[in-house]
Amino acid sequence: MPKVVDHEGRRAELAGALWRVALRDGFDAVTVRSVAEESAWSAGALRHYFPDKSEMVLFAIDFVVESVRQRIGHANTTAGSLSPQLVQAHLEQLLPLDDERRLESEAWFALVALARRDPSAAQRRSEVDELIRGAVESAVVALEELGELGAERTRTAETARLHALLDGMVVQLLARPTRLSPQQAREILVQHLAELRT
Repeated sequence: MPKVVDHEGRRAELAGALWRVALRDGFDAVTVRSVAEESAWSAGALRHYFPDKSEMVLFAIDFVVESVRQRIGHANTTAGSLSPQLVQAHLEQLLPLDDERRLESEAWFALVALARRDPSAAQRRSEVDELIRGAVESAVVALEELGELGAERTRTAETARLHALLDGMVVQLLARPTRLSPQQAREILVQHLAELRT
């Protein structure tokens, strides 16, 4: 009788190894060889699931998207009814304010770089960017529903502005953490949301 292989279980095991390498050494250190060593698999066996680093980046991005969705869902259920604090918590899930979210942002930048030469990565980058845009727009819609969006402000313009602000803070939090701390980023977001209400 042929052996039944739990491919999803193996991919989950490899995902754990991938993120352990990234947490310990940074996302740039994620390679077929480093993940094989971390998982105690042979590089050949690992290549059955991830032929190259490009496939690992795409897999990592799928993992990131699911993690962010779960965190946003958790924030939405634990924060109670719709409020400015819920909107703040929702948006903070998109910023690298801790080690886990920092790695997720590093994976996103790896995807952006990969997208310049890989059509499948370019497609995935576009999909993820639309997911982020959707999450930002849902925050603006929530402010509208709360009656907290200034009368002269439009959903489209404020979504674009807030999305750009978040993207800029992601870059600064990763590239210049001494210039912008997680607490400062939270305060900037609080201030921006307060300005949207006036």
